[in-house]
Amino acid sequence: MLDVELATACAPPPAALGARAFAADDPAARALLRRAQGAFQKWPEGFCGFRASVHCETSRGWISGRLAFAPPDRIEIECGDPGLRAWLREMVRSIAADRTPRFFADGDGRFPVSFCSAVDDATGRGVDVHCPPVALRYWIDGRGRIARTERIADGLRAVTTFDELTRATPGRVLPARTTTSTWDLSTGVLIASETAHDSHRRFEHVWLPTSRRVSVGSGPSHTSLELTLNDHELL
Repeated sequence: MLDVELATACAPPPAALGARAFAADDPAARALLRRAQGAFQKWPEGFCGFRASVHCETSRGWISGRLAFAPPDRIEIECGDPGLRAWLREMVRSIAADRTPRFFADGDGRFPVSFCSAVDDATGRGVDVHCPPVALRYWIDGRGRIARTERIADGLRAVTTFDELTRATPGRVLPARTTTSTWDLSTGVLIASETAHDSHRRFEHVWLPTSRRVSVGSGPSHTSLELTLNDHELL
């Protein structure tokens, strides 16, 4: 539904991401990444899911529906538009992956972690997770928060930038504006670009999404979609 023909653009240099075949684990880099990942608000242990009504403004007008999520991966979407239904399913799946708590040792902590050899930039300090065949790098800002991630796999380079964060519970944040761009490594062509503006609200002890505005592409090929979630119920 949100497919769009994007203008040709060159990818920024990957700064030798994933260039080293082997790297020793660096305890300082590991600790920095673990704390940075822990700064993102998660759903509480024992969270049973939620349901909500959905109202979406598209180029064809308003479309309404309902969605429900129950851990670990049960997603139910009621919507008459097949394209929107598929997009909502992917959105809920993505949110659930980001909000579901997981021990660091069960995620990136399974692999060696080290500071990258690239010079630190305005985004922060680079930390590499050595998990071949995927090349994965996090840029962590001076406040110990993840500012950007870079992932190279299957001939693609995806860069996700957390342009804006909002406070949740004390010491925790949630993304408010996130931009994800994907390049074809062989040609340097930008093949996808999407910016998501998110808002959240606390329901009892759980932070849930309440709106998302997505902008895809730029210029004449730009398109957008805006949805709101109401009538939340915890399961």
